[in-house]
Amino acid sequence: MSNSTAAGNNPSAPEMNALNAYLDAGDLLRTERECRGMLQRYPGSAMLNNLLGIVFYTNGRSTEAMNCYQLAIKSDPGYADAHNNMGLLLNSLGRNKEAIESFENVVKLNPDDTDALNNLGVLLQEQHRAEEALRYLSRAIKLSPNSAPVHFNYGNSLRARGLLKEAVAMFGRAIQLQPDFAESYNNCAGAFEDLQLLDEASNCYSRAIQLQPTYALAYSNRGALQKKRSNHEAALQDFRHTLEYGNWTSDRIDQNLKFRLLVNIGDILMYLRRFAEALDAYEKAHAAEPENSDILAFKGNAIAAMGRLAEGLRLRQASFGFIAFDNKAGVSIKHGAQQ
Repeated sequence: MSNSTAAGNNPSAPEMNALNAYLDAGDLLRTERECRGMLQRYPGSAMLNNLLGIVFYTNGRSTEAMNCYQLAIKSDPGYADAHNNMGLLLNSLGRNKEAIESFENVVKLNPDDTDALNNLGVLLQEQHRAEEALRYLSRAIKLSPNSAPVHFNYGNSLRARGLLKEAVAMFGRAIQLQPDFAESYNNCAGAFEDLQLLDEASNCYSRAIQLQPTYALAYSNRGALQKKRSNHEAALQDFRHTLEYGNWTSDRIDQNLKFRLLVNIGDILMYLRRFAEALDAYEKAHAAEPENSDILAFKGNAIAAMGRLAEGLRLRQASFGFIAFDNKAGVSIKHGAQQ
């Protein structure tokens, strides 16, 4: 533990060391039991509440963890560890703006806390505040010049600011520090693409996949690059690997990614004149987003290419509609089958 400024109602160092030993050993039940017992002797202890919050957070008990961190901060507003842990919890709950405030509190209390500076930079970048992110990440690099993750995050912010050559150099430094850093190879490839250095980009995507053979995002990115370069068979293979290795949940964003991936596969198969396979890909895309009417047109194209012209036309009309004229209403677009 560090940065506890109110030591009056906290356990002794040997007592806290024993509790931390249980936590480090993964014995969460005993850590919780001992913390609760000690809170009877040290009511309102910031250190005990913070440690109990860590136990709850590790167990996925977010509400109880938040209550503990709040008690710790109320008891000792200058306790940087509790602010940091609160930031991690808020970030895990998607409450990024509040998490930023928590990490800002840590940095105010401890300006040399590299983890907090790094976390703050990442969250600011996610909020599209790249210039602010760079300021905190540059401080983190000065404090931890051999940290590959900090260089990686700094590279992401440089790329977001359009400083592409600098971003490539920063990703390269992260790779020097951690040669098996697949994510840095992937993001470096993206920066190379932005610079129109497509061979370098392809090599980096391939290296990321070599290091992490189930890296779905790298397959997807390389597939998009292969498609851009008209390497359709290679793109098709990469997109299929993405489908195989992607973590497709019921989350709406994940389903949209899956939808777009399947449409890409269908489009490539149409180009390759493999119409039945294209229709199958479009059908799967439709299952991922049943309310998306655009996919009906893609299905209609595949069906028409297979010789079923009337059926294909009906699907295109259901998607794009057809022009109708009424003496009173004028010209309009009608969707669905034409009567």
